[in-house]
This record gives sequence, structure tokens and C-alpha cells, in this order.
Amino acid sequence: MDPMLHDTILGLEDQTWKALTHSGAALLPFLSRDCIMLFPMGMKVSAKTSPNLDDVMMSEAFIPWRRYKLSDVEVTPLGTEAAAITYRVVATRQLVTEDDDNDNDSDDDDGDDEPQDEFRALVSSTWRKDPEAGKWLLCIQQQTPYPNDIDD
Repeated sequence: MDPMLHDTILGLEDQTWKALTHSGAALLPFLSRDCIMLFPMGMKVSAKTSPNLDDVMMSEAFIPWRRYKLSDVEVTPLGTEAAAITYRVVATRQLVTEDDDNDNDSDDDDGDDEPQDEFRALVSSTWRKDPEAGKWLLCIQQQTPYPNDIDD
């Protein structure tokens, strides 16, 4: 396999996770118009679903990731204009609870002591070169959560 392809696809996947540390909307420039995302809990989102992918990514309910780590990365070419990447991810973000809307008692503003929600998943993403956009775009992603004890 072309090492440049591996580095390109891994770099793009890393950029998508970095985007998600800011907002869901920051991910949109990386997505093809026909992108399909398959999330845990049976959630499928695309331009054709309701809510659609733009709605989900731009929602005020979106909680950015704080940290992430990719491991066990493999990139597989799918012809000359597409590639799949698979990996494990461990990502954390602020834990959301029912009390979040009512909790104004916190004296700590640095956020370091806030409870964290850890997400572990096997991820598969398919990227293709889009001739109209002139760049690689994510067209399919599936996330399959797995228990914490698998990595231990």
C-alpha cells in the first residue's frame, strides 16, 4: 500500500476528531453530501434521515469531545479514489446528567474536576476523493462501542 495514502487518510480521520473537540458543525466540511453515519444505540443519520446529519451536528445538544486517542489503525485502499480506515478510539467528554441544568453551585471554573464520560469503540470510516470538492471526503462511518475490559 502507498504510505502516502495511509498518512493522508489517518491525518483526515485525526482532523475529524480534532474538529469534534470544538463542535459538531466543525465536522461538516469533512463530510460528503451523501455521508451516512451509524452511531451507537441504533442511530443512523444522513441527509435523508430525520433529524438529518446537519441537524445532529449543529444541534445545541452536541457535546464536544475533550480528548481522544486512536490505536490499532489500519487503512485499506478501495481502488484509486477511496479508502477505508479502521481503528479503536477511546474518547472522553463532560458527563451529562439530569442535574446539569440545575447545577450552579460549582466553585471550580477550570473544568478539570468535572466527571468525564468515556467512550470506547471500534470505528470504520470510508473516505473517497470527491472530484467536485477537489478533496477527500468522509462518506460512511460506523461506531461500534465495546466494554472497557477489552483494552485492560
